[in-house]
Amino acid sequence: MSKSKQTLLIVGNGMAAGRLLDELIKRDISGFEITVIGDERQGSYNRIMLSPVLAGETDVPAIIGKPSAWYRDRGIRFVSGVQVKAIEREQKCVLTTEGNRLRYDHLVLATGSRPAKIPAKNQQLENIYSFRTLRDVDRLLNVARFHDKHGRKTDTDALVIGGGLLGLEAAYGLALKGLRVTLVHRSGWLLNRQLDKAAGTYLQRVLESKNIHFMLSDEVERFTGSHELKAAEFKSGRSVSCKLCVIATGITPNKELGLTAGLQGDRGVSVDAYMATSDTSISAIGECVEFKGATFGLVEPIWHQCTTLAERLCNNIKRPFENSPVPTKLKVSGVNLFSAGEFITTDEHRELLYCDDQAGIYRKILLRDNRIVGAVLFGDARDGQDYFSMLQEKRDVSDIAQYLLMGRAFYAASSDEPAAA
Repeated sequence: MSKSKQTLLIVGNGMAAGRLLDELIKRDISGFEITVIGDERQGSYNRIMLSPVLAGETDVPAIIGKPSAWYRDRGIRFVSGVQVKAIEREQKCVLTTEGNRLRYDHLVLATGSRPAKIPAKNQQLENIYSFRTLRDVDRLLNVARFHDKHGRKTDTDALVIGGGLLGLEAAYGLALKGLRVTLVHRSGWLLNRQLDKAAGTYLQRVLESKNIHFMLSDEVERFTGSHELKAAEFKSGRSVSCKLCVIATGITPNKELGLTAGLQGDRGVSVDAYMATSDTSISAIGECVEFKGATFGLVEPIWHQCTTLAERLCNNIKRPFENSPVPTKLKVSGVNLFSAGEFITTDEHRELLYCDDQAGIYRKILLRDNRIVGAVLFGDARDGQDYFSMLQEKRDVSDIAQYLLMGRAFYAASSDEPAAA
C-alpha cells in the first residue's frame, strides 16, 4: 500500500503562489494533495501587466497564466472567490469566510499585500480607487469607457497619487485613454527610491509630453464632494478638480492572518532562510513575509523564495534564501531605466556622469575606493547588468574607469575582457 499523500494547502493565489506551484511541479507533487485558496475568481495572473491592460496594449486573457482549467488538469484543487479568516493551528485547519474548514498537513501563506493607505480625509467618496487587481482595472476602464461613449473624454480629470512605478503606470494608462491626468507625489522627483533628481526630472519631461501633469512635494489633505468625488485639496493650499482618483502609494503586507494565529512577525510574517514560520507546519512566501527585518515587493527575490520552499517541501533539501541586492530594471512609457545600489551622490563618492539632453540619455556611476557602488541609467540601459555584476563582484575598476560611461565595447577594449558578442 502506498504512503498516504500530505495535504498541502496554499492560501493566496497571486504571483508568488503561481510561481511556487511551477517550482513544485518541476520537482514532484505526487506526494501531495494540493489545494489553493484565492479570493479572486480568476486564476493566477501577472499583476505587472495590469498597466498594459489599462492602457489597452493587451487584454485580460493574455495576462492570466493559470486559468481554472490549469489547476484541474494537474490535479490541483482550486477554491476561488473565497477568503480565509482564521488559522486554527491546533486542529491544523483554516476557517473560510463561508464557514468551511479545510485541513492541512502543511500550510503555505502567500497572502500578498494590499495598497498602502494615505491619511487624506473623505476617501469613502465614489470614484476613488486603488490599482492592484484586475477588478481595479475593470472599474477604471468602465469610467474611461463611459466618458468615451458620451464623447466627453476631454472634460474628465483624473488624479493619480504616487510617483512610484505603479502610480506612473496608472497615470500613463489613463492618459492613453484620453483622460486629463494630474499625478501628485510627496517627494521632489519621480521614482525617488530608484532614481536621483536628475534622472527623475528626465522621466518627468517624457511623461509631460504624454499629457500627464505633475504636482510634486505635495500631499492630498482631503477629497471633496457630496457623494461622488469632485476635487482634491492639498496641504499646500492648492485644489484640483477631479472625477476619478487612483491611489498608488505602495503596498502593505497582508500579515494579519498569520500574526492573529500567533505566528511571529512585525512588518510581515517572520520566516527563516528556508521560508519556515515559527510554526513548523506553516511556511510563508512573497509580499506577506518578513525576513531579517526586510519585506519584499520585487519579483526576483520572491522567485528565489519559491525555489527555496519547493526544494524543502519536495526534496527535503535546505537551500537557504539570501536577500541579495536586486537591480531595478524598468520600462516606463517606452523609456528604459536602470538603477542599482546607491543612487544619491555624496562627498564619499567619485561620480562619473554623462548627460545628453537632446537624446534624453543620462548615465551616472558612483565609485567608492575605485569600486562601483551604484549606477543610474536613463534612456539607454544596455550596460546596466554589466555595471551590476562589477558592483556585486566589488571589482577594482581603476584601469577602465575613464571608459565606463561609454559602455562595454569601450571598456572591454581597454582591458583583457572579451568584447560583447
